[in-house]
Amino acid sequence: MKSVKPIIDVATETATCDYCGLPLSGSSALQDGPSYCCFGCRFAAGISAQSDTTANPMGPATALGFSVFFTMNVVMLTMSLWSYAAEPQTAFEEALAAFLRYGAMAFSLPVLLLLGRPLVSHALTGLRRGLFTTDLLLATGVIAAFAVSIVSTLRGVGHVYYEVGCVILVLVTIGRWLEAAGRSQASTALDQLERLVPETVRLRVSGIDIVTPREQVSVGSHLHVIAGERIPVDACVVQGRGVVDEQFFTGESTPVEKRTGELLLGGSLNLDGDLVIEVTAPPNAGALGRLVAAVRAARLSKGHYQLLSDAWSQCVFPIITVIALTAFVVHGLRVNWDYGLLTALSVVLIACPCALALATPLAVWAALGTAAKKGVLVRSGSALETMAGIRAIRWDKTGTLTTGKPSVLKMACEETSQGTSIEQIAASITEVSDHVFSMAIREFLLGVEPLTSSISVQTVPGRGLRATSENGHVVLLGSIRWMEDCGLAWGPNLSRVINDPVTADCPMTAIGYNGQVKGLFLLEETIRPEAYEALHDCQRLGLDQAVLTGDRAARAAGLAKTFGIPVAADLLPQDKLAAIRAAHEQFGSVAMVGDGLNDAPALAGSDIGIALGCGADVSRDSAAVCLLSSDLRLIPWTYEFSRRTVSTIRTNLAWSFGYNSIGVILAACGQLHPAVAAVLMVVSSLMVLGNSLRLSADSPFAPRETYNSDSPNSDTGTAFDSITPKEATS
Repeated sequence: MKSVKPIIDVATETATCDYCGLPLSGSSALQDGPSYCCFGCRFAAGISAQSDTTANPMGPATALGFSVFFTMNVVMLTMSLWSYAAEPQTAFEEALAAFLRYGAMAFSLPVLLLLGRPLVSHALTGLRRGLFTTDLLLATGVIAAFAVSIVSTLRGVGHVYYEVGCVILVLVTIGRWLEAAGRSQASTALDQLERLVPETVRLRVSGIDIVTPREQVSVGSHLHVIAGERIPVDACVVQGRGVVDEQFFTGESTPVEKRTGELLLGGSLNLDGDLVIEVTAPPNAGALGRLVAAVRAARLSKGHYQLLSDAWSQCVFPIITVIALTAFVVHGLRVNWDYGLLTALSVVLIACPCALALATPLAVWAALGTAAKKGVLVRSGSALETMAGIRAIRWDKTGTLTTGKPSVLKMACEETSQGTSIEQIAASITEVSDHVFSMAIREFLLGVEPLTSSISVQTVPGRGLRATSENGHVVLLGSIRWMEDCGLAWGPNLSRVINDPVTADCPMTAIGYNGQVKGLFLLEETIRPEAYEALHDCQRLGLDQAVLTGDRAARAAGLAKTFGIPVAADLLPQDKLAAIRAAHEQFGSVAMVGDGLNDAPALAGSDIGIALGCGADVSRDSAAVCLLSSDLRLIPWTYEFSRRTVSTIRTNLAWSFGYNSIGVILAACGQLHPAVAAVLMVVSSLMVLGNSLRLSADSPFAPRETYNSDSPNSDTGTAFDSITPKEATS
């Protein structure tokens, strides 16, 4: 059965429909049992339940089938009545008219019972909750049509409108069913996320695996996960070793090896290995559970367009009631009361705000689900609308445009002939250190054979590494200041590198021994390869861009040349916030992109904060948009996708307002038959559904899978090219 579990926000007491997930109004959020937002969802839920069981032979689908059959007979009988006995002149014609009237009544009563009773029941349920819905207007009009027809039948004179009532009930039921099915499709992306975890797990108890529902697992339980299965909950490895695919959360396509004691994210895929894991979070509170909960919470929030739609929908009932009553009285006095009734019924049908009610939430839901599938968590519909209106974007550097991990650009030596020995010594020292600079040097020297002799390495906090060989020789690897404090002399070549204004702001690690500094490693954070593509796409979309960094001015100048956009340097967190406010004053809405940690003030102060790398932590409240991975290309994709979403919402609203306005005018003037109005109501809703569900398809502006190093904006050349490269020093 297709079902969306009701979710209640304690703060707002907002519940969702059990079938499509649309937010409910009134006191329905607090009632027991299934709750549905409309008659169509109740009907669709009944059909889904019938497909799962044959216990009830007269389910909604069967009832609809019988109703269509009876309606066809009613239409045939009433057409015969109009053709042969509309104005009986003989006794035979009077008998034929009576036969046709009673026959039509007999066939129409089952339709009224099968389809009219649920409609009336749902309308009365809404009325008891204090809601005046269009179901109440429809039920009133249909009952009035049947009442007039029955009175005419019993009197033997007057017009009958059985076929009108039956056709309206059938079309309204089919239309609402299609609407409900369409709304449920907006939850498809969210359902796919939930299906990333299995419904059952292997609970290990005393060495025996017991198949248990995932919801019954508690923190501390041990589970058995074999190769090819997804990790059901957040956990840590207690036994075994495996290779796990965490691409959905981290964006890294390369699987990672997990050993004893390492953490696992629920929803990641165990590619190879037999693991026994210990649950560290409740089933719905892990990384994936928090993501799904965040998307659900975002769907319940309302943006500007949905508030506008809701406000108009609330005005529909009293306005349409007045127009329908006015049309009934005016046409009743001018023509006859039967014609007035038909006119009023046409007004009620054509003005049914189904399309208007669907215009905004369905588009937002489809967009939020599609974005989540892409790895973009948008916290609310209003955030999606605001994202579409940004005019400027500000980037943090460290951890955003760069990976946050340093890499060695060049190695400079005082004497080029000593390059090989310096590399071997540095490779030996950095082997035993996990400092980020040591790891960068070790990666730079990959393939260099370390010294075979035994050395002892000591870490000097804030300074570097002190290595002592077997014969007592000491080698220092660390900061420039440490070298000077230890009295090591600087030669002319390395002195020029240090004093060069181009390289002065570059992080450096020196290596020295025998009373002299022998070499320098110049480091820089690695720029993300997709950063150039993201910046180029944002520029193509017309966004003003700048980088906000705490680096010194000299370093910022090099970054500005590298990225091709302005770079503001020497900024503290409060300075970044001031820069965001200045950009807002100049351009309007501005977005800030950061890693969500030290950029929290700027993220919170911007119109839209975008945080990277939220796959394992979607609870970063300072950002309105979270990228589960660190793929910067998702940012221009999100911007254009949000613009597509807002465009879709505006199209839906314009269509709904225009359709209802023109349709009501035609119906009130008596130019629209009720059956035609019912068909147009269904067509209008289906057009809004189709337009909104297009957002569930992939955007044509999706991030490309590979980075094009031949792009004109991918030049990674820097001002450090004058320094002797590694190949030359060896």
